[in-house]
Amino acid sequence: MGPPLIGNMLEFRKDRMAFLIRAARTYGDVVHFRPGPFHAYLLNHPDHIRDVLVGRPAKFLKNRIQGWMVEPLLGKGMIISNGEDHRRQRRAAQPAFAPRRIEGYCGMFVRHAEEAMKAWGTGGEYDIDTEMLRLAMKNLCEALFNADTTDISKRAEEALPIAIELLTKDSELWVPLPSWLPTQHNRKKKEMIRALTDIALSFADDWRKSGVDRGDLLSMLMLARDEEGCPIAQAELRDHLVTMFAAGYETTAFTLIWAWILIAQHPSVEAALHAELDRVLGGRAPTAEDLPKLTYTSMVLKETLRLYPAAWVLALREPVEDVAIGGYRIRKGSFLFISPYIIQRDPRYFDDPERFDPERFSPDAEKEIPRGAYLPFGIGPRVCIGQSFSQTEALLVLATLAQHYRVSVKPGQRLDPWGGLALRPPAGVRVRITPRTSGARAATEAISSPPA
Repeated sequence: MGPPLIGNMLEFRKDRMAFLIRAARTYGDVVHFRPGPFHAYLLNHPDHIRDVLVGRPAKFLKNRIQGWMVEPLLGKGMIISNGEDHRRQRRAAQPAFAPRRIEGYCGMFVRHAEEAMKAWGTGGEYDIDTEMLRLAMKNLCEALFNADTTDISKRAEEALPIAIELLTKDSELWVPLPSWLPTQHNRKKKEMIRALTDIALSFADDWRKSGVDRGDLLSMLMLARDEEGCPIAQAELRDHLVTMFAAGYETTAFTLIWAWILIAQHPSVEAALHAELDRVLGGRAPTAEDLPKLTYTSMVLKETLRLYPAAWVLALREPVEDVAIGGYRIRKGSFLFISPYIIQRDPRYFDDPERFDPERFSPDAEKEIPRGAYLPFGIGPRVCIGQSFSQTEALLVLATLAQHYRVSVKPGQRLDPWGGLALRPPAGVRVRITPRTSGARAATEAISSPPA
């Protein structure tokens, strides 16, 4: 419990990830702690997680304090809204993520990955995070906003990480500083959020010049009308666009960064991945029709998400009334923590959980994982709306690049994750990118080349 008023706040702020892991491993399935004057509970059992996220979601709202912390950036968008507001926002955005739409994005994902390959050429040293973040931004902007990133890339790549970093510092305080205080922190935060708002609204301004329904998220939002026939208000439109921009930009890129790091560290996984890509693709670009055939590639990404889920803590929940969970009475207004990062490393559900082993997600083995023990995108009615988009993008990008290049991590670098608002890979990871010749291409070249 800790001392009065402070509680466990100092331990929690020092290293929230280490604190929560230690609490789960020491105290079990329901852990009570106090970040300052608040009562909080960490839920660490699949049954309890399903109870909150699937069984009784209406009784557990997004936490108000966490909402206040990220509202300066996201406004009242889908990530932090509750009740009917959330359902209405989700209905408006859902068509952009329908299976037919996702299939239509596949060619673009591959095209942008091939453009990255042209830049890599014969290989060299790169910051893998810079490469993947730039690629993810291109995919996001074209798919959801039909926008070219040429003009906005530099501004967005600067503004979004800084804004998120500053909001993370606010979250560590638990009670954010009043926004009207003229501190350097507040001034910089407002500057970055203003830059992101300008970018998001520029998408809308460009759309209005033609007014054409392109079937993307932006078109759906611009053409949406309420019961009285009125369009979405400018403030709500801004919140929608910034939320999708912020949520979709980093998460897929982080998954790909960790995937490259893990593949480089595990030669047997790399060999199995290359074997599948050579067998299924034979050197050609992947298509939507190849997705079901890339079984091992998908297993690699699922295992990457098990070890390093971008949403390492799902948005905090707050019971609207006193509830019982796991035999414990939890009072209205308490904070509930659910951490995919922690439960996905629980040895009760994953043998030798720190080991990178894509075979956990073979078709037969995956069926044995309890529902609620693996939830990198959440579960229940608030499961991430962009799950299929992100998984398809990551799969096609990895398949396109990995069949032509090997990535090795330069030695001597720290590769520890940082648990802020998202689980961030280390910045500036230097890698060596080397062209490879697939088995299929090698065989073709051997046949077409005359003997020495």
